[in-house]
Amino acid sequence: MSRDGLRYNEVRQKSVHNCFQRHEGVLDQFAYWRLRSFEVDIHRSKPYAPALHGDWYVFHERWDAFTSVEKLSGLLSFLRAMQLAVPEHEVVTVFLDLKASLSRADWGPHSGQALDRLLREHLGAAIFTPADLLGHASTLQHAVADEWPLLHDLHGRFVFVLTGKREYVDGYAADDGAARARVAFVSRRVDHEDDVPGPSHVLFYNMDAGHVGLAAAVHARGLVARSYYVNSKRAWGAASAALCHHIATDKVNSAEDPWSRTSVDGGWPFEALSGETPEASEPGEVCGVWSNTGDIWSEKDSFYFHYVERAAGDADHSYDFFVSSPNSEVDDWAKACVMARASLRQDAPYFGVFRIGEKSGLRVQLRDRAGAPTVKHELATPAGFEPDTLALVRLRVSKGGRRADGFASVDGREWMHIARWGFADPLVYQGLGVSGHDSRAGAKFLFGVPHGADRPPFDRGRIVGPTTGRRGWSDWDGERRWKVREWSPR
Repeated sequence: MSRDGLRYNEVRQKSVHNCFQRHEGVLDQFAYWRLRSFEVDIHRSKPYAPALHGDWYVFHERWDAFTSVEKLSGLLSFLRAMQLAVPEHEVVTVFLDLKASLSRADWGPHSGQALDRLLREHLGAAIFTPADLLGHASTLQHAVADEWPLLHDLHGRFVFVLTGKREYVDGYAADDGAARARVAFVSRRVDHEDDVPGPSHVLFYNMDAGHVGLAAAVHARGLVARSYYVNSKRAWGAASAALCHHIATDKVNSAEDPWSRTSVDGGWPFEALSGETPEASEPGEVCGVWSNTGDIWSEKDSFYFHYVERAAGDADHSYDFFVSSPNSEVDDWAKACVMARASLRQDAPYFGVFRIGEKSGLRVQLRDRAGAPTVKHELATPAGFEPDTLALVRLRVSKGGRRADGFASVDGREWMHIARWGFADPLVYQGLGVSGHDSRAGAKFLFGVPHGADRPPFDRGRIVGPTTGRRGWSDWDGERRWKVREWSPR
């Protein structure tokens, strides 16, 4: 079966329940764990927080308010970063769970119009809307009666779906006429088979794990089912058997819970509901790097380096990458970096922009002369974001290789400067580094080239530092990088 022949309602995919509450950040759910379906709870207000106008707070409930991103606008910045990281990504579906009614007046600060304006402001034409689907059809259900769009035609697009109490959702779009003017689709909760099909403008049906058997009735009518609280192997099997399309779970890490995985070894994030799932991958340059080395720290380094050696007169280059971590079940001090070094000696001067293991933010690390201690410069994380949610980094080498700057970004539009340093010797060895902090399993990170640009000319790989018992690999072509349990070479 060809990937290009499959339609939106013909695949199963793992979805993240309350994506803002997981150990794994939203960008890591997307890039590392290969997920394309997310749920976000949005509120008009939050205890002890200022009132918002044209924005919503992100959290589950007042008694369970932890979130990795404070506002819907911040989460949309992550989605914009996804667009930058992999412009031709498979379709991303975002379920916005309304925890309060929308303003009745269209001009209100929390009206349906305000929500549409916020979505368009961040993602614009990348959103696939009800009007895009309707075309000349009279109702949304008529539009999909014959066929949903091909996945191929939805590359680089986002689909938003509102869930929540019926009165909340109906306040956004109560019929096909209202739906045509909206940015998001709406859903209906399913408790009985008689609930399917619902009104002609409803294409998505939401159910908890206890009612997942009803997904079969949804699928049989050419509509789309989502089930949530699917947190056990048994519940997952029931959802799969019922041909549920979006299976929402708290279990992001499929190395720990392999039964929850829908991505194939080539990285494609879906499973076909019938027939063979294609061995496919998304466009975009992504490199997996694994090592079971020591650390990049102190006076001497131990890490795997995937690099290019530049001529002294060709040392000035700038590199943008998103750096993706498993961000759960990884050593807190495993490190991934975009780095430039003066030599391959373990005590060489260097400058790198680093992502650190789990729970830490981005930083610059450097050694300004051979054998000197390592110096760190931490990024001041922007308000409203947890430190481990940022993944976009930039390394700029200038002044004949003797100056380096490190930057970070939430969304790839605005860049925050972390540090600058000058060096006596040119930093001509430039590439990607990973250190495992002596973890038995090592550490694997993913490095992606944003903007759909070509991969850089990194053509060598070696262990810097002691080699006894130390290994590492780099993989641009997918032989190992998406296989979540294959950390080391065969």
